[in-house]
Amino acid sequence: MKKSITLKELSKILGVSISTISKALNDSPEISHDTKTKVKELAALHKYQPNVLARNLKSGTTKTIAVVIPSVQNFFFAQVLYGIEQEIAKTDYNLVVSLTNESLEKESNNLNHFSNGIVDGFIVTASEETQIKKEYTHFTSALDNKKAIVMFDRVVKDINCDKVLVDDKEAVYKATSHLIKSGRKKIALVSTISNLTVGKSRIAGYKQALNENGIEFLESYVVSSSEEGIKKETDLFLSNNQTDAIIALDIQSSLSGLKSVKEKGLEIPKDVAIIGYSSERTASHLTPELSTISQNGIEIGRKATKLLIDRLKFPEKPFENIVVASKIQNRQSS
Repeated sequence: MKKSITLKELSKILGVSISTISKALNDSPEISHDTKTKVKELAALHKYQPNVLARNLKSGTTKTIAVVIPSVQNFFFAQVLYGIEQEIAKTDYNLVVSLTNESLEKESNNLNHFSNGIVDGFIVTASEETQIKKEYTHFTSALDNKKAIVMFDRVVKDINCDKVLVDDKEAVYKATSHLIKSGRKKIALVSTISNLTVGKSRIAGYKQALNENGIEFLESYVVSSSEEGIKKETDLFLSNNQTDAIIALDIQSSLSGLKSVKEKGLEIPKDVAIIGYSSERTASHLTPELSTISQNGIEIGRKATKLLIDRLKFPEKPFENIVVASKIQNRQSS
């Protein structure tokens, strides 16, 4: 492969200093229009490529941001990533994406690797295993290494950084209250994320709505399992309990709830109303169409990116917590 021409070689051909070549390529007002034109034409002719590594070493920045998320198959994370990409496109930063698959080890390795002079900062949501084991040293190490971090959705309370939060408790509180106002009294909660902070916040919203409306909270009406086991647990619950509504806290629980209710021969929403979490596209193609708690993933991604860029510009400013509101999309299932 032919080696790219250097600034020194360009300066030798044109008979000007290396500094003049560099300033011309960067549109410095110190350089005349004619000289800029000559330098750029010669650079294009010889397919000049700037030495990004050398430039970054000189400036002390990589102009790269890492997004560390569990998966891109999850619609919410995909939407957040889309919002991040939209905002990054307005800047001169590059973006790398790394997946943890809910593994603490992968998450830790990713942060430790990228902190080694590869990125300037991170946009991250904690993996399930990280939250269960409460192991956060990889975050503190990155911060100690002068890397900026913005956490979103699954944030760690003990880590001092900027955060973009979803109003999980308020969203499920509103959804549960809506079902109660429509006459539902025996409301079950179905979840595969009870171990996560977001799951706990959503359960707290459910409990609050029941309490404010004088409805007793029953532990037996909380159906919690893994993604693989939630359908079986939902079937078992419906066989042993009477319910007139279901709040599903995640996509898998929503789909399992719909399927289990229909398999029992119950009519939705006449016999059992359901509100869950899902993408709008999926929700509108289900039968019946699923009422959902809609998280604004794109806006979360945008705000997280703005926070990080701002943090990189002003590293000493106070940390911010931004809350992005969710909304209930009423469809046929409620």
